[in-house]
Amino acid sequence: MKSHQTNSKTFEELTYAEQAKSISAQILSLEKAIIAHKRRAVEENRNVAEKHSQLIEQVQRMVERLNSEEEVL
Repeated sequence: MKSHQTNSKTFEELTYAEQAKSISAQILSLEKAIIAHKRRAVEENRNVAEKHSQLIEQVQRMVERLNSEEEVL
């Protein structure tokens, strides 16, 4: 799936530096999305603490998967 540099390269085709920049941008985008989602939860009178906890748990599971994969390398 091409999604970088005006859809001309896949992630695998990017250079190491380009991959790092893309990952950083995606992390910042995820952070902004989580903050916006929490704001929406407040606007809709949803349980913000529960949603916050769920989102943090998801990110923690991702970090754990990444740490597990690092041990294999």
